[in-house]
Amino acid sequence: MAGADILQFPHPIAQPAQPLAGAPAQRALGLAELELSNRLHRQLDLRKLLELFLEELRLTLPVEGLCYSPPDSAECFVAGRGTTRTLRSRLHLAGEYLGQVEAQVRGELHSPLAALLAPLAAPLSNALQHHRLKLLARKDPLTGLGNRMALDAALATEVARAQRFGQPFAMLIADIDHFKRINDSLGHSAGDQVIRAVATQARDCLRPYDQAFRFGGEEFVVILSQTSLAKGMQIAERIRKRIAQRCSLDAATTGKITVSIGAAEIRDAETVDGLFDRADRALYRAKSEGRNRSIAAD
Repeated sequence: MAGADILQFPHPIAQPAQPLAGAPAQRALGLAELELSNRLHRQLDLRKLLELFLEELRLTLPVEGLCYSPPDSAECFVAGRGTTRTLRSRLHLAGEYLGQVEAQVRGELHSPLAALLAPLAAPLSNALQHHRLKLLARKDPLTGLGNRMALDAALATEVARAQRFGQPFAMLIADIDHFKRINDSLGHSAGDQVIRAVATQARDCLRPYDQAFRFGGEEFVVILSQTSLAKGMQIAERIRKRIAQRCSLDAATTGKITVSIGAAEIRDAETVDGLFDRADRALYRAKSEGRNRSIAAD
């Protein structure tokens, strides 16, 4: 059974301590919490921050894994491993929505998940801002899609989710057909316009949690989270048909722009290189069999 908590702050540590009997033990707890807060604040990498916090939770709680999804992003940062029971909590700090955390648990929690995640909120806000600054360096300037650096990071995340939580994902590799002819006949400026148009149409076909990247030149990669190969092929066809219908060269050439697409779904224990190789071979088949088509990997 899944649960959801809405977490509002200030952080409990910042609240005045209640006078209780046994003051020495209470002070020791406060010092432990302060030490944890300091350790968390020193970590600006989102994935490492989750791993550090999970390590602390595991000392006293039946929490086996954490998955953090930032707001307005398809990214997911995971730590630990999956279980059959998931609890979810939306995090807020001083009115700012920080995203959602899923906790993989193997038993009952005696406190609301929101309260258990309280020490994570402020460090998470800092790490999220740091991550957003890093993302600015991961955009392809021509299309606005993610670049190769962003693609590598996204694939690492998806593979980790697949291995730890058993969640499938599919990948598409798309290549603009006869692109060299466009550059040779109309020039590189026209080629850039075609690349931007294809990127726009492909992005408009995707769901909010899918991700598109410019892989290099006239090639694009799309990551489809929690998606089987069959569903991936449906999205590939949607992209291919939309580009063929809406992208064209100028009136003087009356040429249509088309793409060929190879699709593959991650396999158990498969590496990123293995997944890429199978999708790329499917793309090669689409090219060799006449272009303007989508082919599923073997």
